[in-house]
Amino acid sequence: MTNTPTYLVEFGPAWPVPPISVDYSDPNQAAREIEAHAIPYLTPKLTAMGRPELADCFFRTDRDLTEGSFMWLDLAGERGAQFCPARLTPAQPAATQETR
Repeated sequence: MTNTPTYLVEFGPAWPVPPISVDYSDPNQAAREIEAHAIPYLTPKLTAMGRPELADCFFRTDRDLTEGSFMWLDLAGERGAQFCPARLTPAQPAATQETR
């Protein structure tokens, strides 16, 4: 991980989710932020696809923080699905302007 663990998360073009910048110094908090940001956009599309249950999902990434996707699991039913792929790229935090 870099000294500045801020990542730009960009979602696949088939999914109506705008990009978001997230601080990954705490990966669990970052995933919760991404979920809170994306699920309101995903829910209508998943409902239209006839799969509203998929909105009860979580965001997962690879070890290198280069890609991610949402994952839905039904442990009792032994089923799962991955959807809404995302690209993660390191981003510099917004520069602050000095006031004189």
